[in-house]
Amino acid sequence: MTLALVLAALGLAAWRAPQLFVLAGEGFPGPVWPAAGAYDLVEGASGMADPPPAEAPPEAARVRLAESEGRALLMERGGFLRREVYLGGVDRDTRLNSYSLVKSLVGALVLRAVADGKIDGLETRLRAVLGARAPDVSVGDVLTMSSGLAMSPEPPKTGMASADDHAFSPFGPLARIHAYGIEAVMADLRVDPEMAGEFHYQSANTALLGLMLERVYDMPLPELLSSLIWKPAGAADAWWRRYPAGEGVSAYCCLYARPLDWVRVGRFLLDNGTPGSPFLPEALWRDLLLPDLAPQARRQGVYGDQVRHDVLDRPDAALHGAFAYFSGLDGQTVYFLPAQDAVVVRFGARMQLLHSTLYELFPDG
Repeated sequence: MTLALVLAALGLAAWRAPQLFVLAGEGFPGPVWPAAGAYDLVEGASGMADPPPAEAPPEAARVRLAESEGRALLMERGGFLRREVYLGGVDRDTRLNSYSLVKSLVGALVLRAVADGKIDGLETRLRAVLGARAPDVSVGDVLTMSSGLAMSPEPPKTGMASADDHAFSPFGPLARIHAYGIEAVMADLRVDPEMAGEFHYQSANTALLGLMLERVYDMPLPELLSSLIWKPAGAADAWWRRYPAGEGVSAYCCLYARPLDWVRVGRFLLDNGTPGSPFLPEALWRDLLLPDLAPQARRQGVYGDQVRHDVLDRPDAALHGAFAYFSGLDGQTVYFLPAQDAVVVRFGARMQLLHSTLYELFPDG
């Protein structure tokens, strides 16, 4: 009788959530490389020498990092690595999971596709690229996660507090994407008219953007990232998670790379490429990292082109100004501070306060 019940339960699980068996061998992608699962190489630049080790951050910044189970904190300013510390058995050569940080690189590549003429503009309908099975939304709607895309029975994620897929369930719709890829579940996506036009965090948006980029460039996403951002930035090899039972990589998650290489990528994007070869036209670069936002909106936090925006305005602090940041599960963060000409990278096991991290790292502004 017990065996019969077990078999019946397995049969029900296989019928209701077949992705369980696909994902069982991998589990939820771990924070440190190597990790279970299959991965594609994002080829890095060859022959790049790493900078000398930098000084440790100020004590207040180190204490906050340790208290939040941080793994790495680096600060680069004006093209020079100024601060660097690793904790919890991590060192400079350890590759860490980006989680949703990589979404922002996909967003940058979408703007590059506009600049390259691969799509006519952000008003382009997704169906014009992906066909009739795709949801009837624009590229811009998907880019800003204001498309209204929903997957039953997953509730919408609202507000800036919905920083990532914290409620990931192997029974949920995101797990189906995680197992089979976005093409296999595209027909299950629907547009909720009550959600359309407002920000709702949904990783399916980024998965669709990744598929669109592969179509318009006729190139796998890891190769595209390598050629347009990763190699030009001087970053070392990285590894991007593949769908275990589908085609391609999970555009919304799980690029394993060194924190130092995120610093290099951050510098490349903050500088908008190189003087002789800009990554984006000026207007699109500003849309990505320094958009024109109302002060109150920026103060409340804004989600832009797969990038978040905020401001440092504490009256008693020396550090002030707008900043952009990439955000991933458990507080993986890449900060861009244009006024300070600085990039900050933080990895860890738990979130830490967004603004305080910067105030303590830049006590003199």
